[in-house]
Amino acid sequence: MIKLIATDMDGTFLDSQKKFDKSFIDLFYQMKDKGIKFVIASGNQYYRLYQKFLPLSDQMYFIAENGSYIAKGTKELHCDIIPENTIKDIIHILSRYTRVFMILCGKKGAYILKDYFEYKDEVKKYYCAYSFIDSYDEIQDEIMKVAIYDKEQHIQDLIEDVRQQLPESVKIVTSGNEWMDIQNRHMHKGVGMKFLQEKYQIKPEECAAFGDQMNDYEMLKQVKYAYAMSNAVEPIKDIAYEVIGSNDEQAVLKKISDILKESQ
Repeated sequence: MIKLIATDMDGTFLDSQKKFDKSFIDLFYQMKDKGIKFVIASGNQYYRLYQKFLPLSDQMYFIAENGSYIAKGTKELHCDIIPENTIKDIIHILSRYTRVFMILCGKKGAYILKDYFEYKDEVKKYYCAYSFIDSYDEIQDEIMKVAIYDKEQHIQDLIEDVRQQLPESVKIVTSGNEWMDIQNRHMHKGVGMKFLQEKYQIKPEECAAFGDQMNDYEMLKQVKYAYAMSNAVEPIKDIAYEVIGSNDEQAVLKKISDILKESQ
């Protein structure tokens, strides 16, 4: 019997317009009635995710910032911080690339240099607690992740070059064609999934998860029922229990509905 269902957001749960069908609300209460924990697992900021699902948010679980921040509603369950000296090294390395800009993702909010204010609309898609600052020295926060946006939207052209320069304690992973994320090497969505499994004594074979990009890889490996979207990258399809429809077909909601019917 399924006891936990987790889903990625962009390219998976959300359609191309960053929306989901309102039929989810009924499915959510069906999951709750059956004691199934519903988890949003995303590279996005916790505050943005929490806002997206109001008024249901307090009854949901969040694996935010690719696993660095885990919460039940407003209650923090776990947080993973990048050391300050490592953040300085990352900033120094990335400042050489004029085609990208950085977002430093902290517990209190996200921070972007004012030089990139023209990209505010892009920032707003993924963050609701953010500040445009004159200097990174202004930040009084603990940083969990560094998100990098490629203005030319060809992130794969940069990732290997950046990876070779980074400190060994961190790693870099793509999230679509425009974004890549830097976090502590041990951190990924699978860590968040394992944390919840251990905390609530839920076995991998009692979990289902949905994803489309490489930042979903470890999470999908941590569950038996790993569902890849038809629009997923090939390595995600290769490890999937099943490949389902696309995000624009609301395939996640259709599969959740199937799971609920099977559990009756």
